[in-house]
Amino acid sequence: MKEIQVTLPTDRKTLMDEFLKEFSILATTYDFGETIRYELRIEDYQTNVLIEELKARGVGVAYGDIVVRPLSLLISSKKGENSLPESAGVNREEILANVGKISGLSYTYLLMNGLAAALATFGLLNNDVVVIIASMIVAPLLGPIVLTSLGLLSLETTSFVRKGIFSEFTGIFTTISLGALIGYIFNEVDVIDIHATDLGGNQIYSEVLNRTALTIPTISLALLGGLAAGIIVARGLDVSIVGVAIAASLCPPAATIGILGAIGQFDLALKATNLLLLNILAIILSCTSVFWIFGVKSRGLSKRQSAKVRRLNVLWIVIVTLLLIAILISAGVF
Repeated sequence: MKEIQVTLPTDRKTLMDEFLKEFSILATTYDFGETIRYELRIEDYQTNVLIEELKARGVGVAYGDIVVRPLSLLISSKKGENSLPESAGVNREEILANVGKISGLSYTYLLMNGLAAALATFGLLNNDVVVIIASMIVAPLLGPIVLTSLGLLSLETTSFVRKGIFSEFTGIFTTISLGALIGYIFNEVDVIDIHATDLGGNQIYSEVLNRTALTIPTISLALLGGLAAGIIVARGLDVSIVGVAIAASLCPPAATIGILGAIGQFDLALKATNLLLLNILAIILSCTSVFWIFGVKSRGLSKRQSAKVRRLNVLWIVIVTLLLIAILISAGVF
């Protein structure tokens, strides 16, 4: 459930009252003289419709503001059913607010990526699954993916996609670089494990080799992770857990590229690169498809603009799908 706080000039009171009456919404009113505030509570699946209806009336666009707060528990004697229709997904602004802090390039984003990269690299080099999982928990790679997917479904395609891709590849480049540095140091001090596989004088651990295998199950993991991320984000739920599924497909393979490059295993590094690219495309395809199905896209558009956006949505999904299939064929998976 969500609590919605709407503040607008007092001279707009009639407009808001008519809106509340139209949809049978109960609200508490606070009159501050020049401004008036309405507080109302609705279900999570109704926020998308409510916000778009308010924006269509100019609230939050031409005047006033809208604040959305999550409610973990509500015990109230006030009961009432409103006539707001349901929507599959939450409002686009809610999604941006949920992932905004982890989708842009910032000091915290770079620091968390650096820590995740170090954990992933040491976990891979020590064949330690627990440490590898820890790196997935730390890695903030979900936000940029979500931002890119939203960009493919909106009129802000250029800005959102550019920002999302730049942030994502900066994080991945950080992981590859640290993987190469730490892998080089480990190789120089001749760290040897009896459980490692000897390839050309280099000790390659099984967890590293696992990130070079391009198989249908590994791609399916990325697709399913992207679907889970898309559904949870579109429903406005907590994104922290599903972020692990995304990091599982991106962080260890990126660290593997750096490790293999540092010890001169470029053929295996290329396979890990193909796996990483496939995973990125699979996650974007899954997220974008879910957002499209759930109706998470630009609203308040004219019929002509809406038709243009729909055509672009289909085009982007087809392009990403074809790229994914092309890489799979070139890698010999099909």
